[in-house]
Amino acid sequence: MADYCQIPNAVEKVFAASHCSVAYIGGSLTTAAGASNTAETSWRALFTQYLYREYHTRYQCQVSEVMGGLGASESYPAAFTLVRNVLPNNPDLAMVEFCVNDRVAPDKELVLKGMEGLVRQLMCAAHRCDVMIVGAGCRPGSNPKGPDGCIDQSLHRQVAVHYDLPFVDVQGYIHRTLAERGQTWDDVSIEFAQGDDLHLNDYGNRLWFEALRESFEEQVGLFQAGKRKERKAPVPAPIFSDEFQHVEIIDPARKHPAVVLEGPWQRKPDGYVPWYFDHLLMGRPGARLTLTFTGSAVCVWGLMYNNGLKLNGELDGEKIAGPYFRHTIEFGKGMVLAHGLPHARHVLVLTVGEPNKKHNKQPDPTVQIGYLGIARRPEAAIEKE
Repeated sequence: MADYCQIPNAVEKVFAASHCSVAYIGGSLTTAAGASNTAETSWRALFTQYLYREYHTRYQCQVSEVMGGLGASESYPAAFTLVRNVLPNNPDLAMVEFCVNDRVAPDKELVLKGMEGLVRQLMCAAHRCDVMIVGAGCRPGSNPKGPDGCIDQSLHRQVAVHYDLPFVDVQGYIHRTLAERGQTWDDVSIEFAQGDDLHLNDYGNRLWFEALRESFEEQVGLFQAGKRKERKAPVPAPIFSDEFQHVEIIDPARKHPAVVLEGPWQRKPDGYVPWYFDHLLMGRPGARLTLTFTGSAVCVWGLMYNNGLKLNGELDGEKIAGPYFRHTIEFGKGMVLAHGLPHARHVLVLTVGEPNKKHNKQPDPTVQIGYLGIARRPEAAIEKE
């Protein structure tokens, strides 16, 4: 950790009788799947309660939570969600955790783009947001591709160092604490699922919170000692890519000049739409969606469920791998279909595939699309080049 406060804007908000809004951004570990009551025993709830308990009565600051956690999400599709789920709430501090979900990503360049996109969107927002990157972990030995069988945090640490951000090693804290107490991962693992080496019970969430509290209090101590970085310190140039810094989302259920729908499409009743989508557009076999966009990357977010279908993809006349929205449980899922494209006009065609006799045994299988994401650099930036 640096010998100065790296989150001075957020700490100043706490001390100045102001409002400190904390955004929690990550996958199912951020939503705290496994806690007995996520509103009370999750690490998110414990940290928000701690801020209020420790600082509200002394400094009269107001504390609130911004929920940006989406189960099963990697960093790179999550970069397309901030413009809807997080940034409109003007957070002051963001906890970003994707080490676990990024661990199986075959494209490490995409992970770096995703993490940089998330960090740059937060730090470059009109309401500048301080960021802490959080490194969750797993049962020792359960991740053979990582160091000592644990989660490899190196890419995320690299981003933290480059952008001068605190990195909270939750994985290391939990492993050390369990060893000191003569305990094992079984003591923090969830009980209602078999073979789960990642998700945490209430005790595990408590240890996660303790690691976060320890890091935050170190930042506060440095701030109080006058050791702090400049509040408006320039955001460094990208270490790898700023491609996912400027993104936008399109709701295909609403009329949009860039989207053409053909075939059997209809909107899902609003009462069945998860909070992280405005609508869900249901497409049946043969339905086609054409998106004409200017940008360098494109993403599709939809709903995974046990009767979901595949989308066959075509980009600029060439076949590409399309997303498959079938799973045994229901959850939102984003997939980056292409990135690193020339920043130009492109045409994406998505066609709903035919049912699979093995998997789509229930009547009326559909694809359910929440929104389309585009990485589009500002015209001013393009003109400078």
